[in-house]
Amino acid sequence: KRAQLAAMALEEMAGNVILHGFTKDEKKHSVDIRVVNKDDDLILRLRDDCVAFDPGEHKEPVAGDESAKYFGIRMIFRIARSIRYQNLLGMNVLTIRI
Repeated sequence: KRAQLAAMALEEMAGNVILHGFTKDEKKHSVDIRVVNKDDDLILRLRDDCVAFDPGEHKEPVAGDESAKYFGIRMIFRIARSIRYQNLLGMNVLTIRI
């Protein structure tokens, strides 16, 4: 079950980086993805050089917001044990524990 949840989280968050981050400007971008099995957790780390974006700012619906907007992000926040976002030296670093 954990592997399926991790695959879903990885697909959602990596898809967001590619769909939104890669198209925000005319620059070339990259994303580095790592998956580690540690202490009964699957740890996903996504690191990209796109425009800064903290998914934690969108984990709760906002009044008047479209219900489908950020639905995938909210879903991942519900299934993950923890999610940590950092912007380090201009890089988005997202660590998800499932």
